Amino acid sequence: MSILKKLPSKARLEQVKKLSSEIFGSTWNPNNIRNGSKILQAPLKGPQLVNYYGVNDTMPTFQDFKKWFPELKLVDPREAYRVKMVEDRKKRNKGAPKKKKE
Repeated sequence: MSILKKLPSKARLEQVKKLSSEIFGSTWNPNNIRNGSKILQAPLKGPQLVNYYGVNDTMPTFQDFKKWFPELKLVDPREAYRVKMVEDRKKRNKGAPKKKKE
């Protein structure tokens, strides 16, 4: 024979769940509304990604050479090509739209 004769009401169960969430520090979301708590509670991924790929300070970049030797007035060929293509697109009216003035 069961000791529990009557099941607790829904309101009482909700109170128990709310109290449980307060005690254990979990979120109380009775309506199951989507919020970012799952993502915000997850550990940050940034440090792991940095450690996986390592530090890339060993190989100097074009910008480094430009800083080290300003008297040479070096021009990055990729940047020059990009600027040329942007100007070319603007001539053909294919460039980015002008920003809205407020």
